[in-house]
Amino acid sequence: MLAARRSSALLSHLGRLAAVVLVAAPAATAHAALCYQLPFPNPNLADGWGSTCCGRTSPHRGVDFPQAAGTPIPAVADGVVALNQWSGCLGNVVVVQHADGMFSGYSHMIAASPLAIGTPVTKGQQIGQVGNTGDCSQGAHLHLTMAPAVDGVFQGTTVDPHAYIIERLECNIAPIGYLDDAGCEHITGWSQDPTAPDAVIPTHLYFNGPAGDPDAIGLAVDADVVRDDLCMAIGSCQHGFEMPTPLAVQDGQPHNVHAYGIDTQGGHNPELGSSPRTLMCPLPRLEGVRRRIVSVDVLAAWKFSTFTDMVTLTDEQVGNFEQSIDIPLAPTLVQADDGSPEVWLLDGDDLQRRRHVPDPAVARAWHLDLAAVAVWPAVDVYALEEAPPLRPRPILVKGMADAVYVLDVRLDPQEAGTGSDSDSAGEPTTGGSNGSSSSDDPGNADSGGAPGPASDGLPPGFGSDGGCGCNSRDSAPAWLGALVLLLVARRRRT
Repeated sequence: MLAARRSSALLSHLGRLAAVVLVAAPAATAHAALCYQLPFPNPNLADGWGSTCCGRTSPHRGVDFPQAAGTPIPAVADGVVALNQWSGCLGNVVVVQHADGMFSGYSHMIAASPLAIGTPVTKGQQIGQVGNTGDCSQGAHLHLTMAPAVDGVFQGTTVDPHAYIIERLECNIAPIGYLDDAGCEHITGWSQDPTAPDAVIPTHLYFNGPAGDPDAIGLAVDADVVRDDLCMAIGSCQHGFEMPTPLAVQDGQPHNVHAYGIDTQGGHNPELGSSPRTLMCPLPRLEGVRRRIVSVDVLAAWKFSTFTDMVTLTDEQVGNFEQSIDIPLAPTLVQADDGSPEVWLLDGDDLQRRRHVPDPAVARAWHLDLAAVAVWPAVDVYALEEAPPLRPRPILVKGMADAVYVLDVRLDPQEAGTGSDSDSAGEPTTGGSNGSSSSDDPGNADSGGAPGPASDGLPPGFGSDGGCGCNSRDSAPAWLGALVLLLVARRRRT
């Protein structure tokens, strides 16, 4: 559930909720996932729906299918028997009501259908037999009628049965949804595929252009957030999406955001309601110390994105932040085996400190996989010194050089005899040297991963997102696991 807003935001939330009800509820009713079939492959279209040929005194209200008497008649779609009666003109008639609001009528049957009113039927199930009953029949055939009301079989409005069924031979229904908000903190909305109404589906967000625009940058986010306001509106709750607004578009300039629901069966991916939206956000507040990301492998291991997580500054601005210890080579998540719910990230020198991951939203913002949490003996977890919790989202900075840093709290080892708080995060410095020597410049570090296109002055392949954010990223190298095991073993020996 999205975080609750207070007083001034309440009206805005209610407005969005009203939009959900207006957009979603009719869609869920009028576009139920239903598919049809023709009862037989030989419709008489020469004397089809609306025809006045062959001596008719009024337009033909259905479509005829010539068949031998006694041929089983299949239902054209799932439904429920609504009528089973005799008509002087149409003979033995059975009418089936379908979930999309249409009624199919089957006339001139050889005998009354054995199905009672209220009986459920499935597509293709036999509901009667072809006959030649009724004053209006001239030879054995099925007279099929489609109408939006049960009495339409006999009078009133009908639709062309052949055209209606041909357009609905496929069961797939396109996704529905809404782009609720594109603000400077989060982008939120919901998306559902009516064909698979309980499934979690991806939403693709495109910035600076629609899907297919070569200048647009695409990201994928799962619509898996439980939202109580959706339960009644669309009949299922777990379809909200939320992501932090990418830092790359927080530059004081207008940027369009397009949102698309992704079809579970590979069909049409429609643009969601209220999309596109325009956001215009200033540079976010930057504070803390800078922690170096030493290689492309480390960037990939943390799954950081140079679009969603990074701000490009001048070298002088980057130098205003004090430099602290490097970020670990990969995230390591642990949980105590005493039943406590807290998840901890191992950090600091030799991974000897634990930092609380406050909630799933923070884990998603940091691209952490909560399914990969290792369970440790509680005594080992609590033996680690506790450090400040993870910030709400990662913020990466870089200048014109190749070095990339994470702004974070200070986790340097505290010198013996000092009383300073090593975890304090200071304001950005306003001038002077960053205090690091040329040997600390990671621009000479081996980039590790396979070559790729350069991005924002990075080494080839260093942090390039390469299009839609749903693309897979390189996993951590094999030596990384061995190094983590070595560090853990070293800590336990200590």
